[in-house]
Amino acid sequence: MQLMAWSEYEISYDLNNDYSIRMADSEEWGLYCSIYYNMQYNGFFKEEGFNSAQRNAFWIYRGESKIGGVRMSPNRIYHLFVIPPFNDTFVVLKLLKKLLIYWSDSTKPIKTFEVLPDQVQLFARAGFWPDEFRCRWMHRPTDHFEVEWNEELRIESPQIEDNGMGAKRFILDEQIAECNYASFDGSLEATRRKKFSYEDFIPSEEPNYTNEVLLTASTLVYDKKSGQLIANCLLGLQDDYAAVYSIGVIPAYRGKGIATRMLKRGLNLLKDKYPILRLYVMEGNDAESVYLNLGFVPGVQEIQSMYIPMHD
Repeated sequence: MQLMAWSEYEISYDLNNDYSIRMADSEEWGLYCSIYYNMQYNGFFKEEGFNSAQRNAFWIYRGESKIGGVRMSPNRIYHLFVIPPFNDTFVVLKLLKKLLIYWSDSTKPIKTFEVLPDQVQLFARAGFWPDEFRCRWMHRPTDHFEVEWNEELRIESPQIEDNGMGAKRFILDEQIAECNYASFDGSLEATRRKKFSYEDFIPSEEPNYTNEVLLTASTLVYDKKSGQLIANCLLGLQDDYAAVYSIGVIPAYRGKGIATRMLKRGLNLLKDKYPILRLYVMEGNDAESVYLNLGFVPGVQEIQSMYIPMHD
């Protein structure tokens, strides 16, 4: 049997003589995923529905029986689930891996993301290597807060403009990069995000995943006397939900409650516009106590990613 190359518009692919995958409607597929993917995780993200409109959702079939689902495209696979009574997930994953290797760019790793505890060993048996970082989502309802700021600080919201090449940029992206570089340089969080130079901290993707509401609720904090940007909290979209993309305070200004105030400001301005604010935190991050004290509830701890190395 000859495997078929990836196409965004191909309807079905044979895995072997018994198994195949077939393009799925995102709404129906998302409903099944929200039930069968992982109940503990779904209880935490039950609002999400797993129904992103990307053309990478597939049903898994054995013969003419629908036995599961997966999202996959070249160099990535995630949200794998099976439908009881079928339970041989490993057999299915091995077949999916074979097709995925055929589809993928061999000079790049093949990745799966935010791997939940009940699937870590499954992917490891299939040859995926875990990275060293364990993380989890946290979230809490948006709410009304009265936020008082030190008179020596100036508070603004970031602004976006077209960069002249069809993309968006923060007007003050260099100042934001300098602030985040000073906040995270050399930290485990920077290592997790693979950010090692000033240029790595320029927020190039974030402006494309936000809107006016989230921009208004994002915060830039300046020292009035020096004019320096000393803290920032950028909010964006995670699927259709509000999320903290980055939050940083330069070392000289830590311990003054600035991070807590930025989050309270965001929660307050999002009230009645977004029901929940989410953030993604690495195990052992010092900021985790700030989030817990603000009422953020931790979800299931995950391995951030697992991967098959480049296989050229």
